[in-house]
Amino acid sequence: MTSDTHQHNTPTLHLVAPPSIQPNLTHLGRTIPTLLLAGALRDSLTPPQPHSRVIIVGDSTTKSTASALGLDFTDHFAPLLSNPKSLKRTILSRFRSTATTPSRIICWSDELTPLASSLASHFDIPAELISTNPSSISKPHHSFDSIRVFEPQDHDWWLDHRHTCRTDQLLSAVIDPAEISFEHRAAARTNLNIDPDTIVLAAVADNPAHVDAREFAFLLGLLAVSGYQVLGIVPNTAKNLDQALRHHRGLDQPFRLMTTTDQLPDLLPLLDACIHPTDEISGSTQLINRYIERADIPILSLRHSGKAGFTRAQGTANHLLDQMDQIKHTMQTTQPKSTL
Repeated sequence: MTSDTHQHNTPTLHLVAPPSIQPNLTHLGRTIPTLLLAGALRDSLTPPQPHSRVIIVGDSTTKSTASALGLDFTDHFAPLLSNPKSLKRTILSRFRSTATTPSRIICWSDELTPLASSLASHFDIPAELISTNPSSISKPHHSFDSIRVFEPQDHDWWLDHRHTCRTDQLLSAVIDPAEISFEHRAAARTNLNIDPDTIVLAAVADNPAHVDAREFAFLLGLLAVSGYQVLGIVPNTAKNLDQALRHHRGLDQPFRLMTTTDQLPDLLPLLDACIHPTDEISGSTQLINRYIERADIPILSLRHSGKAGFTRAQGTANHLLDQMDQIKHTMQTTQPKSTL
């Protein structure tokens, strides 16, 4: 009885920053850390409630995005001026009001390392970091007792900053999406009046605010004049969104362009392909790619976005068009034949 009570009163404290759907602001939240924590809790790879206390950090919209990504949370805090460390006093006050002290901290977002480090020092408890984007850390903290990474590049980054870490072999599987049935896909596309012959592309990034809508719209225009019937989906928090919409209108709208507040799991049934244009190799980018590939959605080979990516070399353009032809062929061969 005493042991159970003690365990209940000393929960594991989880910190994560989900993505935001508030446009025109600087966002620190990402999809992958949120999916990893949700999956770890679901698969009991970390103690579930009531032995966990899940704190999400971000503006008020992150509550809905956390839920959309499958994460149940116990507390939400909005940082001042997007500075998570400003929340330390508020979080300490919340723990004092409930007369609990965490037994350890697991930080799932590299962007929250200053806050996690400060809280761990205050409580004098061990802290662990699940690191998927260490380059976002301006000043590495050495108060973490353990660090887990997913990619050799991230492992080397931490070693270069004089911190040991280990490569995780289990967590990546918890974000694998459920299989998408043809019926689910057809219903999702019909709901948005998407023609069966339209190729639906989404521009994705772990932090949706990092998507460049202007360059994506330029690419869609080039595909449209190349003869493809395309619809592009872009996050409503994407940068240069106003310029993208102006570009779209200026071209007399030869393709459909949709902005969305939906999170990646909800978009999967709509998609024929994704564009994830980045030169960065990290756990963040590699796990996004894994997630999309496990949903059997092709990722177009476009390492540089927009005009530069399409026109940098003729070989790049030809390969992209070959991929589009393959996607179109796959769509035609997988659609059920009419019985009429």
